[in-house]
Amino acid sequence: MIEVSAAEANLLTIARTAVGLVPPADVMRLIVTSVTPPPKLGPTARQVLSDTLARGTVLGLARQGGWLPGLGGRGWERHALMPLTFTSNTVRLLQWVLRTPLGETEVTPLTLRGEFTLAEQVLVTLLLDALRGTGCDGALARQAPVRESPLVVLAHAAELARVAPLEALPTFDVKALAGPIDGLRSLLGRSWLAAEKAKRDLDQPEVLRRIGAAQGAVLHSFLEAIGEVPNRPLAAFLVDAAAGFFAVRRSSEDLVRALSPDAPLRERVEARRAAGAFQRGLLQLRTWDQEHRSIRFIDDGYDVAQALVKDWERLGEQGFTAAAQLVAELDAL
Repeated sequence: MIEVSAAEANLLTIARTAVGLVPPADVMRLIVTSVTPPPKLGPTARQVLSDTLARGTVLGLARQGGWLPGLGGRGWERHALMPLTFTSNTVRLLQWVLRTPLGETEVTPLTLRGEFTLAEQVLVTLLLDALRGTGCDGALARQAPVRESPLVVLAHAAELARVAPLEALPTFDVKALAGPIDGLRSLLGRSWLAAEKAKRDLDQPEVLRRIGAAQGAVLHSFLEAIGEVPNRPLAAFLVDAAAGFFAVRRSSEDLVRALSPDAPLRERVEARRAAGAFQRGLLQLRTWDQEHRSIRFIDDGYDVAQALVKDWERLGEQGFTAAAQLVAELDAL
């Protein structure tokens, strides 16, 4: 039988929650209160943590999108295996989560030694997703190391901007991020869709403007990074989110209906325009979709282009047209 201390068990439970093995509802006591973390881990706890992170991260990547078939097979067949490198920063993160009452606004900052590794970025992305809707995600989203992680920014741009302006964008290294983006496709699509649906309840123009500015900047940088045809399948999560959003008829009121009428007109106009950042990004995908349909079978990239045409039919010209109409509505005074 494996034996660890009570403090170590708490830390291991947070790790299991992050990778989706334990529901957040089952560990709210550890999340909303300040719990003393273990100052260090014994050899048994270290081994259990290593095993939990390795198996849980791989399982999370498989569940959140890696299993989806595509050109070249499943995610683990399309990309080189990601190095599962977890450093002492993982323990610092888990200790901070235990020590910090995440339901509060003002908390002790998370400090690390260096940046998160790619595997640790996956872990934080999964953790923020697990905390969505609990009221405990804001404190984590405010932390500088979290906001500097490219994968986290791509997945949770709206949440990061909701709590504070997203003032600097990390670089999206497509070669390094391709596997994790594919592996987290369902999570990314769900996150962007949730951000669009949440806009209808935002009454403060500044918050909506901030979210739109962050979404626009992230989409511009990301789409520019994947501009070559072979990289464009990485935009699948945006099509997923758009297909979900436009599954019903939409109007501008679905994004800005809660804006306070007492706010100055200029602020409301800016917020309305910012609210359409996601839909503006879809217009770039529409241009690509038209390009894909014009690529001939003798041209380079034909197979990828045809696969994208078939995949993006989930949104289709009807969805792209709806996005363009929504942008036009939001831009109209």
